[in-house]
Amino acid sequence: MTNSKAATPAKNLIRFNIRNAKYAFPADNGEYGDFVPMGTSTKMALETDSSEKEVYGDGECIVHYINEKGKTGTLTQNNICDEYEIACGRQVMTADGLAQVKPTKNTPHIIYFETCAMDGDNEISVAKTMLYGVTSTRPAENYDQNNGEINESSFDVPLKIKGIKALASDGKVYVDAKGNNRVVWQLTKTPDMEGYDTFGDKVVIPKMLAGAEADTGTGA
Repeated sequence: MTNSKAATPAKNLIRFNIRNAKYAFPADNGEYGDFVPMGTSTKMALETDSSEKEVYGDGECIVHYINEKGKTGTLTQNNICDEYEIACGRQVMTADGLAQVKPTKNTPHIIYFETCAMDGDNEISVAKTMLYGVTSTRPAENYDQNNGEINESSFDVPLKIKGIKALASDGKVYVDAKGNNRVVWQLTKTPDMEGYDTFGDKVVIPKMLAGAEADTGTGA
């Protein structure tokens, strides 16, 4: 008997790995600067930041509302990226060395990373992902003494991903027929999508497909 899952090449069976993490901060011209490598990573954990509300009337639930506020996450790396900490305002170079300081800013930025997937033909492909409206806090530091073997440390960077507003095809902020924006927290490209080869070279602000406004509204 043929395994139907294995016979479907387009279906991803497993996802794994993380690599090529980098970040980009807003530039003075209102756009984003170049991506800067963030060092080597071992894990990216992402969770939806959401809450639920049930409203009752006449003795029954009349509204079940899910409020998604973005995502939270943790990026685990082999070492602290000093350049990133400086960009976040948590470290400064002084005349006497690199100092950890109380930050006076918390600038939303972009984080990019790549993951792998294996399909039904046992072929590996790489997905590229950008996280939008990211803020972070200082990673904890924990160093262990060597006991016969090297005990390497890992460093967890806590993330909050609030997202950005998607654009309409004309480059303006997208608004649907009922006045809603589309807030994008995460954007992923796979090898079968147009523009995959250059995705990650610079920050991409998500745009709705051309014609979407004709069905639901116009850019505003």
